[in-house]
Parts: sequence; structure tokens; C-alpha cells
Amino acid sequence: MDVAADRITFWFGCNMLRHAEMIRLSILLLEQVGYDVNAAGGPAHCCGTAHDHHPHAASNMAGRTVGRFNEAAEKEGRRTVVTWCPSCHMHMSDIMAPGNATEFDIAHITELLADRVETLAPLLRFPVKRRVLLHRHLGFATHVPVNDRVASLLAYVPELKLIEGPAHPGHMCSALAPVPGALALALNETWSAAVAQGADTVCTIFHPCHRELAAWDGRDGVKVRNWVQLIAEGMGIEASDAYVGWRKGGAPDIAAIERADPAKYQSLVESELRRPAPPPKVASGAIE
Repeated sequence: MDVAADRITFWFGCNMLRHAEMIRLSILLLEQVGYDVNAAGGPAHCCGTAHDHHPHAASNMAGRTVGRFNEAAEKEGRRTVVTWCPSCHMHMSDIMAPGNATEFDIAHITELLADRVETLAPLLRFPVKRRVLLHRHLGFATHVPVNDRVASLLAYVPELKLIEGPAHPGHMCSALAPVPGALALALNETWSAAVAQGADTVCTIFHPCHRELAAWDGRDGVKVRNWVQLIAEGMGIEASDAYVGWRKGGAPDIAAIERADPAKYQSLVESELRRPAPPPKVASGAIE
């Protein structure tokens, strides 16, 4: 075995406060198929996207992050940086790597799991009796065929039935938010297709989409799950979802917030949780 090829940096971006469970599950899945994982994320490994309105600061952050990944490649043999967030992946591929000398390759988590599917498949022994509609976007396909990758991985989960549904513009839901009505239309189309085809689960691929759909969880008898949670279910691993609970009025983990940064929670997360849920009845294709 090429030990160096199995040593990776998992770059989870800036979403630990919201989606720590998904990040931990992603790391677990990579470890289960044989990768030696070092996780990196948060402000110390910022891609700079959130600071594009200050180009100099964004460039410095990007250069610092590339330097840290180079150091991991040189000192620890971690010559592949594995992404979770499509924005991080695209920013690294299109801006950070071309603008800085890099000693590592970049790949998305779905690519690594697909490469080890012979190892993953035997671990998926537990039936997951769900009819699943995959919430898809088209924009990330310019970098990674993620919709096909996720569908092919879920096809190995026993008794899970995938249902065809609409595909939306942009690389994820947050890309639609600046366009009036576009986000509401995408969410309505996904949900209407799920109900019309008798799905009991809408499966998200990316975390911003998951946040948007979390408030819909349980409506019309349909649950919202992320693809890593469904893979984990197939392995018999508990896959809880605190964010969905928060969005539906559950209490957040105060201790975790205090360990992180209460101000960040208040500015980034609390405002999301206070948004009103979508209307209970929306006609297919309508925007309210």
C-alpha cells in the first residue's frame, strides 16, 4: 500500500458550528475506507471567499491556508487536500492554487469514497428503507460530477430507493439567494417532486441546501437527510442532526457555542434559526 496516498488533509471549511455532526461523519467514512485523516478548517484555514469585499485580506488568508497545506504535504506526506464544501473546492481550484505555489492535489470527498467503493460497499450491511429524492444543483459539475458520485454511492445502501428529481442552477442553494424568487422556486420544485413521487426523504448534497430545507423536515411525511447521514445509516452508525432540531425549535449546544465563539453563533447561526419557516402549502412552481 502506498502510505503517502492514504494520508490526506480533510478541509471542512467554516461550518463546524452548524454541521459538526456531518463533518465528523465525513471523517469517519474516510477513515472506514482506509484513509489517514487530518482535519483542518475554521478561521485558520479560511479560503478567503467570505472576505472578497477586502481583496488584500482575502488574498492573504488564501495564501496562508495554501502555505499550511503545503507544510502538511511536505512534513507529513499529506499530498491530497479533500474538500467538503463546493465553494472551498472551487475557490482553491480556480483562485488559490493558480495564485500560489502548491505541493498538493485537491479532490472532493465523493471522489475518494468512489475510489474506495470496493471497501465501502461491504460495510453497508444495514437496510435503509427509504424512498429518496436527491436535491441536486448543476453548477459544481464543472469541477466534480458530484450528483452522479452521490447517487452511485447511495445505490450501495441496502433497500434505499433513489427517485429522479429536478436539478437546479448554481453550485448550491446559497448561490441562488441573491436572485429574487430563485431559491424559493428551487426548494418548492424539490419538495413538490418528492411529494408527487411518494418520496419519504429529501437528501441534500451540500450544507447550505441542508440548512434551507431543514425547516421543511417532517412536512408531508418527508424527512430531510444529508447523503453522509444515509451512508452512515447503511453502516449501522447513528447519524443525528442537531441543526434540523435547532431549526425546529430545539435548544442548541450551549457548551459547544461557548467553546467556539458566542459572537459568531449570534451573527451567523442565530439569525438563520429565527427565520420563519416556509408556508405550509405551496403550489408546485409557485413562489410566495
